[in-house]
Amino acid sequence: MNHEEAALKLGVDPASLAPAPLDPRFAEVWARMQREPPCSACGQPSRTSGVIRDRVHSPRWLDRCRNCFLATPPTLRRPLSRAITDIREAAAEVGLRAVLYTDEDGWQDELRG
Repeated sequence: MNHEEAALKLGVDPASLAPAPLDPRFAEVWARMQREPPCSACGQPSRTSGVIRDRVHSPRWLDRCRNCFLATPPTLRRPLSRAITDIREAAAEVGLRAVLYTDEDGWQDELRG
């Protein structure tokens, strides 16, 4: 899920969040994460930060602790099967043997490239 969906699922009111840059550079996000601001949902020290873009409010920081992050995992931009295929192809191009493990089948299948 994206940041906006995560905030909604966690019951976070965008109005309660700190203003953020529209498109923060990685260094800005990293610097914020190093400060470990409180989780936007539960108040525990955060482990990840991102920006939500709400229609009513300006961009806002969404900080999540480990548990809240795991409860709202990000969506992959491409299907896991396609990402695995891409990794296999890249490894083959440079002559490497890739052994990939996924939880797609409960961590039971070993995928070899």
